[in-house]
Amino acid sequence: MKPKRFIMRILAVDIGMGTQDIMIVDEAKSPLEGSYKLVLPSPTRYFAQKIRSTTGDLLIYGDTMGGGPINRAILDHLKEHRVYMTPSAARTIRDDLEQVRELGITLISDDELEKVDCEKLRITDLDLELLRSRLEAFGIDTSFDVIAVAVQDHGVAPRGVSDRENRFIIFKKLLLSSRRIEEFSHLNKIRGEFSRMKSILKRLRSSFTGDILIMDTGVAAALGSLMDERMSGIQRSVAVNIGNGHTLAVSIEDREICGFFEHHTRMIDRDKLLHFLDRLKKGVITFDEVFDDGGHGALIFEPIEPDVITITGPKKSFMKGAEVHVAPAGDMMMAGPVGLVEAVKYRLG
Repeated sequence: MKPKRFIMRILAVDIGMGTQDIMIVDEAKSPLEGSYKLVLPSPTRYFAQKIRSTTGDLLIYGDTMGGGPINRAILDHLKEHRVYMTPSAARTIRDDLEQVRELGITLISDDELEKVDCEKLRITDLDLELLRSRLEAFGIDTSFDVIAVAVQDHGVAPRGVSDRENRFIIFKKLLLSSRRIEEFSHLNKIRGEFSRMKSILKRLRSSFTGDILIMDTGVAAALGSLMDERMSGIQRSVAVNIGNGHTLAVSIEDREICGFFEHHTRMIDRDKLLHFLDRLKKGVITFDEVFDDGGHGALIFEPIEPDVITITGPKKSFMKGAEVHVAPAGDMMMAGPVGLVEAVKYRLG
């Protein structure tokens, strides 16, 4: 594909567990700071609320999306009612559909949707038609050249391999080809067995003909942190994104990833995070020590002596007073979308 010379309009959407952070960038009209921005409830929280307000049996169809709140709502609904799901929607709970059946969920094909007489709910991580209609109601031009989306995806794990471990196996394969942080993204094709990312790409491609970039949400925030004006001239940093669900720390030198670790935010505190950060900088943190502590794991290529440690994310408050709390494009919640925009510029020239 021949690189574009100039990107006109970009829709960047960072989908987390608590919120979805949206930025509409028009490079011909305004800088990032002047772009339209929205922070809305995450799809998984929105659909979880819809499920909890439903009385009676429920059929869920649509796309593979982020779990968390929606998975808990489905399991609670199963206690009193039947739940039917199509295979693509069911992979929101587990990629192994046999495990989904073992939970008590009835799997049906897409052809059987009309045969089941109960309330139906279509789920998706990104409803482009709905978002466009809301934006257009405020006079916003939705003729985008590029749509960029950030999500977390564990990948489809083989039998006997945990989702957390599988995520790092795929990450290592991708980084062995290139450690450049902007290239840790997928342009118009998903590399690796990422079911959620593939579902988003398929959904967008059904109604959008432009370029589509998809990236991991934590890495997008790390890239976005580099775009804060206070980071100008800094070559070595550690970017920490403390999200509602997960905390990811990435060590970076000259835009190359030197290492990272990922943990569940609810399972760490300030002291534990500082401990892991110190071991990340020294290049001695191991996958097992994070995994055995309940986190996802770690991956190290080399140690780093950072000039600064940056903090982003909605749960950054427990690191108050420590390091630099960056706000790319003037808004801490836009770290992910800004990272997506930067990846788009790099990947499309």
